[in-house]
Amino acid sequence: MTAVHQFHPVLGPADAMSDHVFALRRRLREWGHASEAYAVEAKDGAEDVRPYRELFRTLRPEDTLILHFSMGHEVFDELVKLPARRVLIFHNVTPPEFFAGINVHAAAHARLGLRQRARLAPQVDLAVGVSEFDRRQLAAAGYARTATVPILIDWSRLDVAPDDEVRGLLHGIRTKLLFVGRISPNKRQDDLIRMLAYYRRCIDPEALLILVGSHRDQPQYYARLRALADALRLGAAVRFTGSVSLSQLVAYYKEASVFVSLSEHEGFGVPLLEAMYLDLPVLAYDVAAVGETVDGGGVLLRGEKDLAEAAEAAHLLAEDLGWRQAAIDAGRERVKAFDAERVAVRTKEVLGL
Repeated sequence: MTAVHQFHPVLGPADAMSDHVFALRRRLREWGHASEAYAVEAKDGAEDVRPYRELFRTLRPEDTLILHFSMGHEVFDELVKLPARRVLIFHNVTPPEFFAGINVHAAAHARLGLRQRARLAPQVDLAVGVSEFDRRQLAAAGYARTATVPILIDWSRLDVAPDDEVRGLLHGIRTKLLFVGRISPNKRQDDLIRMLAYYRRCIDPEALLILVGSHRDQPQYYARLRALADALRLGAAVRFTGSVSLSQLVAYYKEASVFVSLSEHEGFGVPLLEAMYLDLPVLAYDVAAVGETVDGGGVLLRGEKDLAEAAEAAHLLAEDLGWRQAAIDAGRERVKAFDAERVAVRTKEVLGL
């Protein structure tokens, strides 16, 4: 059996893309392939990640190297020169304009990512988008062979007991609006805070917004969010959790009233599906790959973004039992399309293993 190795510049725990790498590694080993995950940086808690430099002496011409691409990095230019079959899995690159005036470093990496996406095309044997939105961008960038395969999600990891402390803290609060995702300008947590201002003024004065996700990589944007919440007198009504454990994450999903996403750029959207899996109604702004991911499993907001409309729709999903149950049922049905066995079969077929 040939080896099938994977690379991404940064791998760590509690990250959807890293989880995909580790889940795929388990499958590759089950299929009889030697398989390791390589990175430039392995964060604390990452599952057995190898230094990327080892690839230069271990990769053989008959092996396959899977490059997970979600950010620009100079190492990609070196790895595509290695004599092996090269597969690129594209998780999309956040457009640099989202970081303008906020994070110069992130903007530079995003610009590099867009340049590299085109530059790598002639040296890649197969390019896979985790959504059709992503695959179309690959085709437009000049990749000759493309396919679409969704992220491989290990649903069993969510089958844990919810954290009692989180449940206790949220008990008795009528409206709990939840968003899960790293603090980042493209995810528009600022719009969620503005929406909450309308919600508390016009619908429920005690409503709470819970923002689950790390702010480590975007300190300036995080500071702006805190300042915005204070300026709107919402300081106590917006809860930034930072990174959370799996049991805490499950507790937030189970205790929330509605999952609300006003993100303006997603290459896929794992938290949307996690919410559906845990019977939380989903409301999302239909942009980039969001509509494709939701696809009938929740309520989509289309056209120009209207925060009052978003708040009123969230209220219906939280309070109208008919709407709420219909959204929960639709979410349960949608998640079936991402059954791990089904996605694994598709992955094996596309990779030709």
